Amino acid sequence: MKLSFNPIKVLGKTLLVVGLTLALGGASLFAQTIYTGTLANLAATGGSLSIGDKTFSGFRYQDSGLTAFDPTAITVTASESGGVDYLTWSGTISLVSGGVATADLLLNYIVTANPGQINMIDQSYTLGSVNNGSLAVDETVSTSSGGVPIVASSHLDINTPSQTQGPTLNVNPAQSVLYVTKDISFAVIPPVGAAGNVTITEVEQSFHQVPEPGTMLLGSLGGGLLLLLRSRRQIRRN
Repeated sequence: MKLSFNPIKVLGKTLLVVGLTLALGGASLFAQTIYTGTLANLAATGGSLSIGDKTFSGFRYQDSGLTAFDPTAITVTASESGGVDYLTWSGTISLVSGGVATADLLLNYIVTANPGQINMIDQSYTLGSVNNGSLAVDETVSTSSGGVPIVASSHLDINTPSQTQGPTLNVNPAQSVLYVTKDISFAVIPPVGAAGNVTITEVEQSFHQVPEPGTMLLGSLGGGLLLLLRSRRQIRRN
């Protein structure tokens, strides 16, 4: 049996696959490696984490009033699943008090997409426990280190001890570099003679993006070449 090799067909399929892969947010055709570091080390050294086509950098934090918060024990992880990139903080962050008390945790980071532009950020939280307390999360997304202009913002109130999906932050217009500030406020208001506590065990962000014109062009060229070959075969048959 004679095997034929058509370089145009191979090129078309390659461009189509590459274009579709990049259009899905840079999803790799191979298994992704998960990258981690401690919040303390990333902030102290100016370290960064990269996954797929995303780089996370500029990690900072500021805490006040928390009874359990050790940045050396907070693990920050960059991961990918199904073409979506995630950034996750894992560890115990809590406020425990025998009376009325408040605390606050400010988390900052920069996310860079290359190629593509980010048009949406999702957020979720896993609570270890909530007893006579609550959480409020204010998040802002801007295009500069100074925090302006703000291109997306959200507010979330949490008072149940379960994983809570926060509001979606829609970035319009989409951006390649975003500065994210997450302000988590803790409050314990127990009855007289009682105690209260609020504990977070995980904070997660996921990132969605639109492909660059060059990415779309690759897919279009690949699809166009395949259509051209199919049309030429049909003409020959007729």
